[in-house]
Amino acid sequence: MVSGIAYAQQYKSHKVAKGENVYRIAKRYNTTPEAIYKINPTAKDGISEGEILAVPVLGNQEYKIHVVEKGDTVYSLSKKYNISVETIYLLNPEADKGINLGQILNVGKMEEKEVAAVDVNKEKGKDAVLDSLKIAPKEQEIIRYITHKVKKKETLYGIAKNYKITVEDIKKNNKRLYSEQIRKKDKLRIPVFANDPVGNETSKVLTDSRLSTTTRYTVKPKDTKYSIARRHGVTINELEQLNPNMSSGFPVGMQITVPTSVFVSLKDAVQPGFELYQVKPKETIFRILRRTGISSDSLFKMNPYLREGLKAGMVITIPKDTISISKGLSKEKYVDLGKNLYNFTPKKVAVMLPFSLDTLNFEARKQTESYLKSKQSLRIALDLYSGVLIAIDSAKTRGITTELTVFDTHRNNNREHIKNLIHENDFENTDAIIGPLYQSNAEIVASELKKYNTPVFSPASRKESKLHDNFFQTRPTNKILQDKIISFVEKDSISKNIVIIVQKGGKYEEVKKKLIAKFPNAKIAKIEEGNYLYEVRLNKALDKNKPNWIFLESNDVAMISNVIPLLNAKAESHKITLFTTDKNNAFDNDNIKNEHLSKLHMHYPSVDKEFDNKEIEEGEEIAPFVKRYKREYGSDPNKWAIRGFDIAYDILMRLGTADDLYKASFDGTTEYVENKFNYSKKLLGGYSNEAVYLIKFDDDLKLNIVE
Repeated sequence: MVSGIAYAQQYKSHKVAKGENVYRIAKRYNTTPEAIYKINPTAKDGISEGEILAVPVLGNQEYKIHVVEKGDTVYSLSKKYNISVETIYLLNPEADKGINLGQILNVGKMEEKEVAAVDVNKEKGKDAVLDSLKIAPKEQEIIRYITHKVKKKETLYGIAKNYKITVEDIKKNNKRLYSEQIRKKDKLRIPVFANDPVGNETSKVLTDSRLSTTTRYTVKPKDTKYSIARRHGVTINELEQLNPNMSSGFPVGMQITVPTSVFVSLKDAVQPGFELYQVKPKETIFRILRRTGISSDSLFKMNPYLREGLKAGMVITIPKDTISISKGLSKEKYVDLGKNLYNFTPKKVAVMLPFSLDTLNFEARKQTESYLKSKQSLRIALDLYSGVLIAIDSAKTRGITTELTVFDTHRNNNREHIKNLIHENDFENTDAIIGPLYQSNAEIVASELKKYNTPVFSPASRKESKLHDNFFQTRPTNKILQDKIISFVEKDSISKNIVIIVQKGGKYEEVKKKLIAKFPNAKIAKIEEGNYLYEVRLNKALDKNKPNWIFLESNDVAMISNVIPLLNAKAESHKITLFTTDKNNAFDNDNIKNEHLSKLHMHYPSVDKEFDNKEIEEGEEIAPFVKRYKREYGSDPNKWAIRGFDIAYDILMRLGTADDLYKASFDGTTEYVENKFNYSKKLLGGYSNEAVYLIKFDDDLKLNIVE
């Protein structure tokens, strides 16, 4: 019986080819690196060419893989491999956010072919592993599972004997036991086979005539409990009664019991004026609401089971012809989360910032005021906090209430104090944490709260966390900023003379290498010792017959004040446009004239819009925040207060459109007063905000957003 084999876990022997790694092998067999490591624990220390690995597979699944090259798109790959675009997204859900150079994609199943036999005698130490790869021509059908809690002094042999199965039967269904020993209180999945008399009693659980005759059903990709129950004319509760030990994981290939006398077509069950829609990978309730244009109340009335959660592959009912409203969201699409709020349960938010209350002497007022003025981190913390409070108040007017808890992290690298804060307080049900301010402290909090999967939003750090999946970096990294401006120039660089002027030494050598790699035909203006540019060196790099697009990379005020006037003098005659990947504080120095930057139409990437408060106040959409802030605090909000508002308000709006933040982090770009957010999950680590502004100086000294 083939269906029995489809569910029992099988393995393939894979001989490591040159240049392969565990991640690439996992993609080929549609599994995960973790699953391979469990069976091959030594692979964590690295794998070598010619080594044989045991790879877990379902059925005979093996996929073609493609390493993304320059110019590749999902559409071009679909044509190249003769598969649909939808298939690529189904096999690679992460491609929904775009594909990147070097990324490994599944591009269709391998054609079935005979696998050459492995000579086990030639592979010392692999006999036991290869024995487990041998698939019996016929296996017993598993109809359900029993959970066994390991008692003191129990052995695998004794447990197997008790259930009248083999040790290998237990290991196959608890794969960690291939590399680990059982321990007291372990929970093991014990298979019940079709020839076991216990299994035959399942169909007698219910006396309903609809369920009197049953058959076996194999779970298919995209199946859900709801879709199976609906198609067979039973409720989810009745389906669970028919299958009391149904695995919570609901894996593809699992055998379950269903009625044979009733089968209702999903299409036949749909009322006139409605249609069925299959939920796509990573799709959220908010996205469906936006695509259909219906209210959350209407969606839940049509599909009451959605309150239990949305899953990819689920088939739901929607009004006919509404899904055509939108083809989907792209990274450049701005969304208004406030239009689709449906989750109005109170949100639990914690703020962790360095208020340094332990160092303040509140009885000595002058001393305290002096300290507040001199302590930059404290000023930033207070400004961020003031913005957060306005955001909470603003969200309340939209029906989102917040239970706010505030913690003082004191100072940077304060591991013991932060650990004590976490251990002494309950964070298990916290929806989000804003802070800490310093990267080192934020890493500690993310690490300590990883067990609860609590999202930690770093408000200021430029550095990604490659360790923690619950880390949200709200500030785009320097790399993201660089890539933004370089990509903009690259799109229109063919007819331009690209000139690179880069400060000597340190980090700027890396920037220079990156620019040269992207623009191999660019001219390099030689910088003298002391970071000085002679006019004759500049003249050699410029071209009178082409527009000159110039990258200036420096944080040296003396160098910038030397280069900018030289460029300004030739701005019109040589059609010069200025670019920089990092508009740092040196460009704001009084020695650098904004009139020159305006004449050179300088372009630069920015985390925020950088508009002054007068310009903000003129904008209808953002004036309410500024007015509210002035009313509360008697002054204009600075960039940190605005940042605190934007981060907190975005978090609360996302929580209002989803069950948790992980389900609401991929719904396009959101924008508020001065900041925008588009979070992307990294392969290693947490989420990074990739939303960046591209700003340029116009002729009238005004700053305009290019992208």
